[in-house]
Amino acid sequence: MVTDVVVVGAGIGGMSAAIAAAARGLDVVLLEKGARVGGAAAYSGGQVWVGGNHVAEREGLSDSVADTLAYVAAAASRDEASLDHHLAAQWIEGARTAARWFEDAGVISWQVIPDYPDYYFPDLPGSRPAGRYLTGAPFDGGALGPERDRLLVSPHFPVGITYAEMFAWGGLSSKTEWDWDLVARRRDADVLTFGTGIAAAFFRGVLDHGVDVRTGHEVVGLVVADGAVTGVRVRGPEGEEVVTGRVVLATGAHDWSEELTAKFTGIPPEDGGSVAPGTLSGDAIALVEQVGGSPDSLPAWAAPVLPGYRLDVPAFEGDTGFRACYEHCLPHTFLVNSLGERFCDDSFHSRIVAAALSDGDSGGNLPFFMIWDSRHHRRYGLGATPPGGEYPAGLVERGATLADLARELGLPPETLEATAARFNRHAPEGVDPDFGRGTNLSVRKFRGDGRHAPNPNVGPVSDPPFFGMRMRLLNTGIAAAGVRTGDHGRVLDGAGAPVPGLYAAGECSARAAAGVGYNSGYSLSRAMAYGFLAAQAIADTPADRAPQGVDTVTGDTKV
Repeated sequence: MVTDVVVVGAGIGGMSAAIAAAARGLDVVLLEKGARVGGAAAYSGGQVWVGGNHVAEREGLSDSVADTLAYVAAAASRDEASLDHHLAAQWIEGARTAARWFEDAGVISWQVIPDYPDYYFPDLPGSRPAGRYLTGAPFDGGALGPERDRLLVSPHFPVGITYAEMFAWGGLSSKTEWDWDLVARRRDADVLTFGTGIAAAFFRGVLDHGVDVRTGHEVVGLVVADGAVTGVRVRGPEGEEVVTGRVVLATGAHDWSEELTAKFTGIPPEDGGSVAPGTLSGDAIALVEQVGGSPDSLPAWAAPVLPGYRLDVPAFEGDTGFRACYEHCLPHTFLVNSLGERFCDDSFHSRIVAAALSDGDSGGNLPFFMIWDSRHHRRYGLGATPPGGEYPAGLVERGATLADLARELGLPPETLEATAARFNRHAPEGVDPDFGRGTNLSVRKFRGDGRHAPNPNVGPVSDPPFFGMRMRLLNTGIAAAGVRTGDHGRVLDGAGAPVPGLYAAGECSARAAAGVGYNSGYSLSRAMAYGFLAAQAIADTPADRAPQGVDTVTGDTKV
């Protein structure tokens, strides 16, 4: 089959590339190895971080590209060499342009997530208290018609409600005040929000632009002629074929590759896992190796990993059982290492990951455990477990005293008691002099209990019985490593030169535009921007279609 553009992977990066290329009059085939589209974006919270965006501007919120870039640089300052300032500027400008373009094209209606600050506001220069986080307006799932069954739906977020409603009810994890009747009505009406809503809007955009969407099609090789990538070798339900055209790789991160995860994060299997769809296995890294490319990686501590756990009994067909845990951010809980000691700001996941995976005095904190009391149990529950409900069998240990709980978890009883006593000494005042729990404004807003005073993240752990569980560090579809790319997502070979005909967008590409810095929403922003930029570069660079090429795996000539 001969086409103009072959996009590999149907997450937000791939769908952005497909829509933008089709809108420029190019024929596009979108290949997705899974049975459903949406990728990690569909499972996410649907936060797209875009500095200086047009949506904030029309709401009267002040921002600038210069301040946005200053913030990106400051967030990455722990390892300045990790940040490519040129690519950072290209990303930010590309994201602004793409966000406006997709809205003007009728693909999505953006909304600013209300009163939601940058991770490090006001500590870092260029930060903003609100305006950079975009999400999609609620989307009617029925608008997809019979294609609705090909959309992934998040098991991690309350799809149907909005950020404004969730914040008004106290936050993501403070569910005692939620309007559960409204939640049920929205689900019955198939109202799609968060990442699922964004994925649905882009999927409709793909369909409206006449893109040929093929699910259940895995790309197993690149096709090369005269040093240029001219297509892909794909395996589908009817066998193997070659699809010829310029190629955009958007296959996502390496979460489900044990080899790549071990290599780039170092998280032991018993302490790891992923909340992303099971199709994310680092495919682009293997494909690019065929043309001399190699991955770039960041330090393991820079990976945006979340604390979580695994359910022994999956909730639905295809469920991997891994769940991110947000309840560790709430009052009446803290985290400890195997010595029974707190080791970080345990309400802020980036601090947890850094402390667990860094070398030196702050490292060596795997495994770690979440400890909470009966007030936490009554008020917040755990994941799908409602407040006051029964926890899944085998997941949570219980003790009449902290010492009893410590023995159940294999922790030193006296140390755990001393840790709790120190924490409880200051918790009634909502302060944590040791690690600053509850001082990050983003965590307070999104993951605290907005109805708990004086601090939405801090409360004593003193009301028996007590509960605890061993935690995991879960990948989130945001990679520690990816293929090297340059301008407009062009894939680079081992010498740093662009590989003709080959582009990459999203988490299959290295994070040089952001470096070691991270802010929620970076990932979807970068994927959307570089999917759009790759499509524009292809459209602006005429190239003859190559009817045949040499398969880099077999060496055979393919037609």
